[in-house]
Order: sequence, then structure tokens, then C-alpha cells
Amino acid sequence: LLVEKFLHGRFTKFSSNNGYVLKDDGSATIVLEVGEVKLTDFLQAFSHWVYVSSSNKMLVCDLQGILDSEGIRPTFRLTDPAICSKERRYGKTDIGLQGIRNWCRTHRCSPICRALSLPPMGNCKEAKH
Repeated sequence: LLVEKFLHGRFTKFSSNNGYVLKDDGSATIVLEVGEVKLTDFLQAFSHWVYVSSSNKMLVCDLQGILDSEGIRPTFRLTDPAICSKERRYGKTDIGLQGIRNWCRTHRCSPICRALSLPPMGNCKEAKH
């Protein structure tokens, strides 16, 4: 039996393994040295970072949950992510290269991606930096 803590707040799907990426949800912003960024940009940068850090072999996507702004720092509380991998070894939601291509097609790098020195998504011809 696996039980996770109930997520209080507005449940939001931020991305999926079919290429969906939440565009402008009116989410809160934060001002950093790189400029003003949407808090949801951190999630997209996380997916991008995983892809690069895994030598382009896997991607964490299908990010969904809540943005908890109650504490000192806003915190994303996420549930049920998907991992897409070249080997398709992470279950039913791992749709392999197709899932990676779907994400690459819709990802738009933010100042967070650039601050992390993540390369443009050039290996997916539809991706734009």
C-alpha cells in the first residue's frame, strides 16, 4: 500500500509526456539576477537539466501538483511524474524518444535555463532557445 500526503491547493498540470507545457497561468514571479521569471519556469528548467545531466538519455516530465506559497519560500509539491527514456524502462508512461521529442518541441528556455548554462535544445530540431 502506497499513500502520499494530500496536496492542499489548486492542482495544476504543468507539463506532460505528450508535449503539453502550461503556457501563461498567471503564476507568481520572482526577481533574480537574471531578471523576472515565472515560478513555473523552474519546473521546465528542471526537466531541461535532467535531460542534459543524463547525457540526453532521459527526461522527467508530466509534472503536476500544487504551488504552495504558504511558507517562507514558494514550494512545488508534485505527484505522479513521468520519466521518458531512450530505453523505455520506467513504466507505461515512459513513451521513450517520442516523449522526449514532444517535450523538446514545446520547451522554451527561460532565463533560468540560461543561468544554469543549459545548452539550447538543438538536438531536437523543433526546439527553440
